[in-house]
Amino acid sequence: MPRLRRIVVVLAAWLAVCPSAAYAQMELGVMIGTVTDDAGKPLEGATVLLRDLERGRETTFKSDKSGRFYRRGLQAVEYEMVVEKDGYQPVRDKVRLVAGTERRLDFKLARAAPEGAEEFAGGIAAFNKGDNAGAAKAFEAALAKAPNLPEIRVNLALAYLRLGRSAEAAAQLEQATARGLGAANVLFQLGGAYVEMQSLDKAIAAFEAGLAKQPDLKDPLAYEATVTLGAVLFATGKNDQAAAQFEKALAAKPGAAAPSLGLGKVHFSRGEVDKALALFDRIVAQHPGTSEAAQAATFIKELRKGEFE
Repeated sequence: MPRLRRIVVVLAAWLAVCPSAAYAQMELGVMIGTVTDDAGKPLEGATVLLRDLERGRETTFKSDKSGRFYRRGLQAVEYEMVVEKDGYQPVRDKVRLVAGTERRLDFKLARAAPEGAEEFAGGIAAFNKGDNAGAAKAFEAALAKAPNLPEIRVNLALAYLRLGRSAEAAAQLEQATARGLGAANVLFQLGGAYVEMQSLDKAIAAFEAGLAKQPDLKDPLAYEATVTLGAVLFATGKNDQAAAQFEKALAAKPGAAAPSLGLGKVHFSRGEVDKALALFDRIVAQHPGTSEAAQAATFIKELRKGEFE
């Protein structure tokens, strides 16, 4: 048999047993693309999972630091596809690859809502409707799903405070600060909870810690905390410290009723009757119809009782 014919016969026999390389390549496809977040930033390590709908086989690969992925040698069939990364909502779809072609797919993953987000939103909605019991119940449900999220505890504490559950509110705020949420406003709320519980020394410490973080009395919460701190200091017999807090508040808001009343009480407790009367008279004249004016009028009546006897 001529040499060329023998080669052709052998080659034909081999092809009858094994598919050709060219034919095999034509049965395969390529998938290429990118994975980014909803702001367009590349996501590294996102997983692309392909499930062959005909054979049930699975193939997975990941995006690189540029958010890019590339996979060749894929069967040209229809796939069920999932693109996912922790902290993001997965993308689910179907895709068909065509033999000998390159399929480009670009995915954008949105951040996933944290556990308890739905319940937390329900608590906020209940708050806005004035349903404090409903808000507390919703925040409790959110906390059960996300116990490490201190913001839930702060909102739950506020609901408890509105329901008169001061001890439970304080416990939640203590947990929030212990978990790293020691912002001034949280410490002010904690101080208020302690006041409701009559834990005055703890209240003083909380207010002072909050004011150390936010000393600017242009901030309404810092201003209110300063006035309340003065009242608590006065209630515990610390007159000089109380006077200092009331004077700070009056420097920020000259003539304001609450710190004027507090400072008047300090003067009264010291026996400084003339200074006390001057402040009480000013409150009555400048803030008629307020609770501070009513208290000042009572003090005036007692202080001046002897003048008409």
